[in-house]
Amino acid sequence: MKNKILLILRLSLILLFSYTTFHKLIDLHIFRQTLMKSTLIEEYQINFLLYFIPVIEIVTIFFLISDKYITGFYMSLLLMLTFTMYLIVLNNFSFYKGCSCGGIFNEMSYFQHIVVNLFFIVISLVSILMYTEKPSNK
Repeated sequence: MKNKILLILRLSLILLFSYTTFHKLIDLHIFRQTLMKSTLIEEYQINFLLYFIPVIEIVTIFFLISDKYITGFYMSLLLMLTFTMYLIVLNNFSFYKGCSCGGIFNEMSYFQHIVVNLFFIVISLVSILMYTEKPSNK
């Protein structure tokens, strides 16, 4: 049962990162424009982030698909925490309100986006805890 739950959680994270990465890469010029609007990102950082973010998401997907999926869970947690903190800071301390996730995420309200991010943070945490949980001696 534990393995089935972990599989469902892995697939959820794979779907999330596949979807957002696909939208970033398909609309690379829109992703660039969104990064340029951010007051938190310096102009010299944009070209690096434009490619680094999709690459790190793809690496996370590969870890989640591979036998080393615990690394993928940790990377998912780190990415989701980073994206959530960025979104909170951007929306509370900047003139520009929004995100660069792509697809339906751009259409969500700030509150909806935070809730979705928190949901995936919980998925990552639960996955890590389930994976590292010692089997009981029954």
